[in-house]
Amino acid sequence: DIYNIKDDYRFFEGELAVIMGDTKIGKTAWVQNVCVNLNNMNSLMMSLEVHEPLIFRRNTQIATGKTKDEILDIYKNGTDEEINIIENTVRHIQLMTVAPDIATISDIMQESQAKILVVDTIDAIKVRFCNDPMQKMEKVITDLKQLAQSQNIIIIGISHISKGASDGILNVHSAKGNSVIEQKADKVIGIVGDRLSQRRTVRSLASRDEAGFILSCKFDHETFQFQEYIQEYN
Repeated sequence: DIYNIKDDYRFFEGELAVIMGDTKIGKTAWVQNVCVNLNNMNSLMMSLEVHEPLIFRRNTQIATGKTKDEILDIYKNGTDEEINIIENTVRHIQLMTVAPDIATISDIMQESQAKILVVDTIDAIKVRFCNDPMQKMEKVITDLKQLAQSQNIIIIGISHISKGASDGILNVHSAKGNSVIEQKADKVIGIVGDRLSQRRTVRSLASRDEAGFILSCKFDHETFQFQEYIQEYN
């Protein structure tokens, strides 16, 4: 259990989930919060837009509730034991920052033995001999869905939204690219909010076999934690 929502909402092995939202709204950070808290499951995070030292540090901030300066100070002035304590909080998360070709991801996952694959972002995956962005997206999404099923893993893809969706309310059709995401993904989740404030709303936009949910959070830019505004349910 990570969040206090009214009905259970689970990610199952064999599923592809897609998280979408506007630029700088915290899509990656929310997925990081999920993976950091699932410390009983090994994850491979393909961070294809943020370099490894930064994504690693933000993982440790989420895990410990510490600020950037506090983490950097431990690495500069802390003892080996203090550094080990920090690193042990995210030892279940492997990082990869070089964009792979879609044809190689199956071998990468078998080697990693991870049960969760995060792809940030899905349009950064390479597809050999494909220059058309629509065809490329269809190939990536289709192959990721097949990979989730064949290896019995959870895949979470992060997607940008279309230019037309940035000014309105997100729906299942808001992802950048063609309609393949809404057709193939088992779950589609949207994140909205005002970049100038800390309030974020995480909402289920589509799911094959789960009740919807709406989650109100504070996105703490100092620790990168998504802190839930607690709601009491009877």
